[in-house]
Amino acid sequence: MLPNSIILAITSSIDSLGIGITYGIRSIYISNIGKFILFIISFFITSLSLFFGNIIKLFFSEYLLRYIGSLILIFMGVLLFLQSLKKEDISFDFDYSNSIDLKECMYLGIALSLDSFCIGIGGTIMGISNILFPLLISFFQFLFLNLGNFLGRQLTNISHLPNNIWSIISGILLIVIGIFKVIL
Repeated sequence: MLPNSIILAITSSIDSLGIGITYGIRSIYISNIGKFILFIISFFITSLSLFFGNIIKLFFSEYLLRYIGSLILIFMGVLLFLQSLKKEDISFDFDYSNSIDLKECMYLGIALSLDSFCIGIGGTIMGISNILFPLLISFFQFLFLNLGNFLGRQLTNISHLPNNIWSIISGILLIVIGIFKVIL
């Protein structure tokens, strides 16, 4: 189940790459303390989702749980895909200081972790690793945010990708994973 946990964690966290690229292009800075706060929020929210997923597992058969988990992933994928098509990029730099302060990190952390919450519930129902999954999601969000920020700073003059491309990819991947879990 470790490969499934890694794939779901990457899929759940890949939109952090897009946010990091956007911040890099706009020269918006997130301090190391802010990144640590994002890591903690992600870990906490994902752990909470696993708790709820385990409660749900108590009430349904394994056969039904497989379909419920798959439907949650497909639903989240469709939702992410549709939202990414219509939403503007939100920078969370509310005071336009080109720096994400601690309060703004709280909002950003919650926003980045909301889809992880539902994905965590669906993944738990489908049997992902309960111990590693919150760490994997938090790690990949941290990694993708930093990588995206670095790439964004390098691409400031040549970036032609839409800001929402990573959310679109994330949504499509969740739909595909959910479908494969129903089929296999």
